Amino acid sequence: RPISLRSLHAQNRSKPTMTGGGRINWAGEEHFAYSRPSGPCLERTFNAIMTGAAAGTFFGTAQAAWTPDPITTAAGKTLTDTSKSEFRPILRTIARPALLFSTAAGAFASTECLAESFRGKGDAWNSLIGGMAAGAVIGATTRRADIMTSAAFAMGLFIFALDYTGADTVRDPVALHHKRFGVLPEKHVESEAVARMKEAYPQHESL
Repeated sequence: RPISLRSLHAQNRSKPTMTGGGRINWAGEEHFAYSRPSGPCLERTFNAIMTGAAAGTFFGTAQAAWTPDPITTAAGKTLTDTSKSEFRPILRTIARPALLFSTAAGAFASTECLAESFRGKGDAWNSLIGGMAAGAVIGATTRRADIMTSAAFAMGLFIFALDYTGADTVRDPVALHHKRFGVLPEKHVESEAVARMKEAYPQHESL
């Protein structure tokens, strides 16, 4: 007998799917495949900084490789032959986004962790506060208070919405997985009609 969606949901809810306490989205369901960061604030901030630095380094490397503009030297001159590019301007092109990404990630992680410690609970409001801190760091590169404020609110609202609704792009990942792969149950169970037919025709029971 095929497993119904109701029983599949019941089996999934009975098993813990996350570590670190998990989160509940707007529908009262756990976020699938999501784990809340845990540990001391210093460790979480350090991990975020290293992750941001790696992402920024990748972005800066791609920017240095694909930018068609001539590379500017420290003396302010431009080189028409990119094969003779100097090391310092290339390093500067890579280091700037790495520094920005790592600073923004560190600001988010530290602020979110401090808000979680101060409020005594982990929810989307902590992500809102952390996102505002990260947005303020990004907006500060323009040296304009209005853009800095707008970036802080925009990033905070985006992170809040992402945390509040869940990280999945589908409403019910369990039902989607069942539609795609739920052809047969894990353990085969014959239907009542087949069982009655075998009782009526015992000579064909082994078929």
